[in-house]
Amino acid sequence: MIKLIASDIDGTLINSNHEVSDYTKKIIHEARKQGIQFALATGRDHESASGIARQLGIEGDDTAIICLNGLRVDNDTRDYHYHAPTMTYEDCELKEAIGNKYFMGVLYCFEDKIYYHMDDVAFQDYQLGISEQQFKFFNESLNAEKITGLKDIKHLFETGHQILKMVYIQNGDYTELVKERIAKEFDSRYNLLIVGDGWAEIMPRSVNKGDAILNYAASLGIKPEEVMTFGDSDNDLTMIAKAGCGVAMANARENLKTIADAITLSNDEDGVADYIAKHVLHQ
Repeated sequence: MIKLIASDIDGTLINSNHEVSDYTKKIIHEARKQGIQFALATGRDHESASGIARQLGIEGDDTAIICLNGLRVDNDTRDYHYHAPTMTYEDCELKEAIGNKYFMGVLYCFEDKIYYHMDDVAFQDYQLGISEQQFKFFNESLNAEKITGLKDIKHLFETGHQILKMVYIQNGDYTELVKERIAKEFDSRYNLLIVGDGWAEIMPRSVNKGDAILNYAASLGIKPEEVMTFGDSDNDLTMIAKAGCGVAMANARENLKTIADAITLSNDEDGVADYIAKHVLHQ
């Protein structure tokens, strides 16, 4: 019996228009009426994930938000808050050198601002084939600042600011080509996770959605076999593998489909809602 459902957001719960459909809202509310807990599990930050909770009409309503790939887990109504350890300046310095070696743009994501550096040729490569939605990151309206390198923001580490995650960006085809080469240069403490076209996030292995979800479930007295998860990208691998029922979207990366217990419709076909309706609510 499923007692907790956790879903990724982008490419999973929301459609290509970045919206939650009315049908998805209906099914999630029906599941919650039957006593099933619902959680968001995303690489987004808390503020951005909260916007999706508002679309669903469940923000602050005993809904857990597992954000930044498991770095933070929050449930405002249950006073459950968990923050995992993050990366040191020295860790970031090593990853910066590897990124530069492979001509990647490098992003440093902090609570209040994103800093990035990228040479002009790499930036032109990145623009090839990416959507307008992805490119919006570089619009002046977003709180991002271009720097020459990590050394420009060393003072943030020295004054106690916590980096949330690092990201490599480049042309999507190129990123797929060099991903495994880059990953081999990482030590065993880190993962490189492709979560979008040309967008690869660097996270400590100790920070992952799977462990975060199971720890949260345990706080509710819910067993792993009573957890269902939905995802589409590399950062969903652990939660698909560790849940009692891990479901991959039709539009998911092939490595995720390989380990999933089931495959549902795409995010543009209400895949999450369709699977819950048929296999949990038995509609």
